[in-house]
Amino acid sequence: MQADIYSYLKLNSNAGIFTKIGVRGSSSLSTEYWALLSNLPQNAWVRVGRTLPNYGLRVDDHTSFIRGGNFKRTIFGLEKEGLIFGPLLNPPTILELGVPMFGGLQWTSSVSTSLINNNEEMNNLTTQFNYSGSNDNITYMAGFSYMQEDNFSMLGVSGGISFSDFTWTFEADQAENWIDGNTSLALYDEIAWEIIQGVQLIGKYDFFDPKIDWQTGSISRYTFGAEIYPLNIMEIKLQARFNQLDQDNSTTPDPEYLIQTHFWF
Repeated sequence: MQADIYSYLKLNSNAGIFTKIGVRGSSSLSTEYWALLSNLPQNAWVRVGRTLPNYGLRVDDHTSFIRGGNFKRTIFGLEKEGLIFGPLLNPPTILELGVPMFGGLQWTSSVSTSLINNNEEMNNLTTQFNYSGSNDNITYMAGFSYMQEDNFSMLGVSGGISFSDFTWTFEADQAENWIDGNTSLALYDEIAWEIIQGVQLIGKYDFFDPKIDWQTGSISRYTFGAEIYPLNIMEIKLQARFNQLDQDNSTTPDPEYLIQTHFWF
């Protein structure tokens, strides 16, 4: 279970302060706060504070393998359940620069304290190129992300396209030394169909292989469900998930059923 409270204080047309406070026993781990300075030369911006680096899609479902995985609810014998962006990851101290380049291309780059070892050394470097645009009734985006910290590195591609009532998004990430001496791979693929206003049917595929050099040890997840917006301040997700393990002497896990609710004001 996760609950967060967000706030944004606009100081003037060029500056603001953002906060995110986790509402749970270990809330200090999920607290984020940063100041944003915008309207700099070349329309650049700078943010400084405690928050996660700008990497990948930043989907709201932290159980996706491209974020944090199942968070020890159903480990299935995996050495890791997903990549580093788990719900209890302590947000690092960060300095980030963002620059709109040309057309719909945008570049961000940051230096921050450690995400892997949880120390205060400024040794994490993250950069992302993101392109978005539209043509008639088609909207699209594509991105490339890279992160380096000591002997750990991770790179990924992401993107999506929206046409009529359909939206498709994807991300693929490869991490070196997330598990020492190994290469890990995480995939995310989702399609959403808005059948009526406020109701979307979704189908999603997640894949995680902690050690791609090993012949077994991966997990595939198929998710089917619906996203319902009964109010313009409320979202309800209903999902059924089916996991398949590629492991020796493993049995097929029971299906998982989830309900997620988001409110915003």
